Amino acid sequence: MKFDCETCGKIDEAIFDGYPFGDRLLEGVKFIAKKNDDGTCVVRTKAPDDDQYLRTLNMDYWLQRAKQFAEENDIFECPKCGGDVIPDDML
Repeated sequence: MKFDCETCGKIDEAIFDGYPFGDRLLEGVKFIAKKNDDGTCVVRTKAPDDDQYLRTLNMDYWLQRAKQFAEENDIFECPKCGGDVIPDDML
């Protein structure tokens, strides 16, 4: 599965902010989602600073919440151009 960007076309990964599921605790923390062909999702932090911050919290819990958010939502950003991105299965 891929993501579809209006500008860049098909891309493998998309970015999302932690605010929608972590409120102010994760506001500004960027995550990268990559969806596998079987529909599962792999999530990681975008920047080393975000990773360091997440380690001060319950990292496993928040990565699981990020994964759940990525699997259930369509609010993504293109890592190349910053434009809006939607998962292919939303088309």
